[in-house]
Amino acid sequence: MSESISSRGRGRPRDPEREMQVREALIQSAYVLLREKAFRDISIREIAKGAGVNSAMISYHFGGKEGLIIEVMRSQFLQYGPAFLNVGLDGKEPSLDMLKEAMARMIRLYTREPWIPRLIVDEVASKPGRMRDLFADRLASQLGPKLRELLGVLKTAGCLRQDLDINLMPISFISLIAFPFIAGDPLKKVFAFMVDGDNSEKWVDHTVQLLLHGVANTSIAEQQEVGGEN
Repeated sequence: MSESISSRGRGRPRDPEREMQVREALIQSAYVLLREKAFRDISIREIAKGAGVNSAMISYHFGGKEGLIIEVMRSQFLQYGPAFLNVGLDGKEPSLDMLKEAMARMIRLYTREPWIPRLIVDEVASKPGRMRDLFADRLASQLGPKLRELLGVLKTAGCLRQDLDINLMPISFISLIAFPFIAGDPLKKVFAFMVDGDNSEKWVDHTVQLLLHGVANTSIAEQQEVGGEN
């Protein structure tokens, strides 16, 4: 990469366009590496080398390696993840299609970028530290409330059962989507199934049906409830 996006010298005036180029170059470099290796195996030096900038620029723009990685993840969610930002404000009539689309986009994102669920398990869920704090503050704190807002809009519109707990349903939503990506090879060995490019749409359809309609045969369930009351 050219010298034009290398670190600016001490005392030089700020150049917003140049600084944006540096940020984007670092994000792209880190993204390429995340698709090849685990977070813990990626060094600041190789990220900076891939971007063609001084490694000090990672701290300057992102506060460190963890902040940069969270920004990479955030950029992927914004580009390919569920668009919750306009829920209830975009003029569309609430429908279950909104929830179906949110689930489908999450599953497709995880299929396209399997490093995301792996990183969440390895560096966020399993250990306390800066990565967990940044994930909660900069990503989960935005996506979580927006998912709950979507579910609230659908419940108010009568699209969802009124007895559902809107605070618990996002957990079910996330669990159904994420588990196959977290389980990985063990799941494949036990059930001969893995969510990948060949069968991701099959998993989309199954997960949507399971969350929206459950597993019980409605007519049989109703008969059993009636029988239990007698």
